[in-house]
Amino acid sequence: MRYVILFLLAASVFAATPVASITSSSDFELSGVGVTVAGVPSWPLMAGDTVVAGTSAARIRFVDGTLVTLGPWSTVTVQEKKDDLSLRLMNGFISFTLAPSSALSVYSGNTQVQAQPGVTTTASAGGAATNGLLPLPPGLPPLPHPPGLPPTLSQH
Repeated sequence: MRYVILFLLAASVFAATPVASITSSSDFELSGVGVTVAGVPSWPLMAGDTVVAGTSAARIRFVDGTLVTLGPWSTVTVQEKKDDLSLRLMNGFISFTLAPSSALSVYSGNTQVQAQPGVTTTASAGGAATNGLLPLPPGLPPLPHPPGLPPTLSQH
């Protein structure tokens, strides 16, 4: 009986292996729980975790070396199906650089983002700005288009 308990304990520890770590200079939310970053350099991420960045960018480093930067207030979910690991941007803005041997798939909503290893790629989802600016915090109205500039595609 003792061996069965040890086996189950070992199996549950194995299932909770971190797939990445996150760092940020501001508090953020991890799977619905507020994380205060004071004094803690990084936090582990597991498959199934959802991250909502706080007032500053958050950086995720996957175990394969892939780097992801979340814009302020951006939301991503780390998913694993069978042996396939993916990062899904739900809202906001990210930039990422796949590691040379990365098998990570990155999605913006339900659309896979095409990326080459070693090349920084950006994506936005939800109400995120698509003009290279970071998204506004939730609840704030969008900024008006500056006078004297040609309209953007989103204004047609």
